Amino acid sequence: MNKFILVCCLLGTAFFSVYAQDDSRQSSPQMVIIYLEDKSEINGELISENDASIVIRSESLGLLTFQKNEIRRIIRLDPKGRIPNPNPTRYFIGQSAYTLPKGEGYYQNIYGVFNLVSYGVTDRLSLTGGLELISTFSGNPLLFANAKYGVPVAPKLNVAASVSYLTIASSIADVSLGTINGLVTYGTHEHQLTIGTGYAFAQGEIDNSGVITVAGITRLTGRLALITENYLLPGESSVISGGLRYIAKKVTVDLLYFEGGFPAIDIVLKL
Repeated sequence: MNKFILVCCLLGTAFFSVYAQDDSRQSSPQMVIIYLEDKSEINGELISENDASIVIRSESLGLLTFQKNEIRRIIRLDPKGRIPNPNPTRYFIGQSAYTLPKGEGYYQNIYGVFNLVSYGVTDRLSLTGGLELISTFSGNPLLFANAKYGVPVAPKLNVAASVSYLTIASSIADVSLGTINGLVTYGTHEHQLTIGTGYAFAQGEIDNSGVITVAGITRLTGRLALITENYLLPGESSVISGGLRYIAKKVTVDLLYFEGGFPAIDIVLKL
């Protein structure tokens, strides 16, 4: 329990320290990367934008105007000129209260065997489905599904409800496991802290002993962020973890170390 509180305090200190520095730089010009439908890429300063078009100033090409139907994707850099965290909706296993924007998705691979695909059905509703590879080869794949509905309640505060379901393809009628979670996230995509609580269920029966989760991420450099994911079982033990997230334009890689010597690695590709 003392270790759990210590990790939370350290995360909170790092989070608010770096977050305060970012808030002081919000007056910087908004830099963007525009990916066109023809797969070309343009970098520049955002001058104006509306529903139909966007105007940017390129250092080499000057003022450029693009119609929105010419654009495949827009990446908005942060005040330090860094690419945004492409994976702000989840940590390693746990989730934040952020949801995927409508039409966006990602593929996550854990340990090379757990495969998950998530998709933003609307700006508030995200769905995830996946399977475990080794069990698939045996003919009885382990299946996973999740639905998360999130709502922004303030500029830096989101809440969400999440339901996860786990079963075996050949025994769907007999195996029914899952969790029901409530999540609160404070912060931005780059610096956030999530507190949640949840209950497990099996075969239609809900376990009365809940689990408290505390997780977060804070950006350290252009490519690295500190990440932690922790679980507190009231009256029992806690599960503590900490590590680093490597950030690229469309990819994140998490390297965590769980208390007791258990390493964890995953890769997430934004679709």
